[in-house]
Amino acid sequence: MYKHSLIKTAILALFAFLLNPLTLFAAEEKPPALVSMWAMDVKQGSEKDFEAAFKSHIKARQKAGDTRSWQVYTPHTGSHFNRYIIRYCCFKWADQDAYSKWADNSKIMSDWENGAGKHVERYEHHYSWVDMENSHWNDDVSYQFVGVRTYYLKPDSDVSDSVKEISDLAKAIKWDRNWGWNYSVTGPSRLQLAFPFKNFADMQPPEPSFGDLAEKHLGSEDKVDKIFDRFSQSYSKTKYNIYRHRPELSIPAKK
Repeated sequence: MYKHSLIKTAILALFAFLLNPLTLFAAEEKPPALVSMWAMDVKQGSEKDFEAAFKSHIKARQKAGDTRSWQVYTPHTGSHFNRYIIRYCCFKWADQDAYSKWADNSKIMSDWENGAGKHVERYEHHYSWVDMENSHWNDDVSYQFVGVRTYYLKPDSDVSDSVKEISDLAKAIKWDRNWGWNYSVTGPSRLQLAFPFKNFADMQPPEPSFGDLAEKHLGSEDKVDKIFDRFSQSYSKTKYNIYRHRPELSIPAKK
């Protein structure tokens, strides 16, 4: 058996988005795929009114020429069921200047403040980036839910080598799952590993498991243990949540 039951449950069974600041990465590396994410807590009991106003706002944004396909998610597990997560990926820092200028010139926020914004009691905004090189997320993947494992990193830890090691192993064993690593730019130092699911049945851990395939590929259970031992040294605790994708509240991606 693997020495760390938490690691086996959290990673091997599921796999088995943030990480440290961008300064951890060498200057010669490719610019990251940035993510802008808003978390909005809606006043209790106002969810239906908020969603109706939000749909109207989406139409206003599209009419005004919004170039971003904002995707909306709501918690399926946890405690903040009045929370809406609005997320866009991907862009570079230079793109943000032009987008901010469009938002100012279009006066689109006036529509927000006079509509959906009236139902929001708390906002939170963060930037993160997706590690495209070590992720495996097909363009045509369809999903209804996203499972997100969050790792709370220890101060000054650098988990990038472990992320690459685990991802290289997953690719070597031809693991038949999609996954995405997400690194924080603002907010607490966290690492998130996301998995898309078509439905609840899709959440069933695959057989043979990631651990079984990895052990067969590497030739020993001890080698697999050591990979995840190195990874576990970077974080102090983890949590896992499931989010529902809300396409009816999202702006469709341009094809």
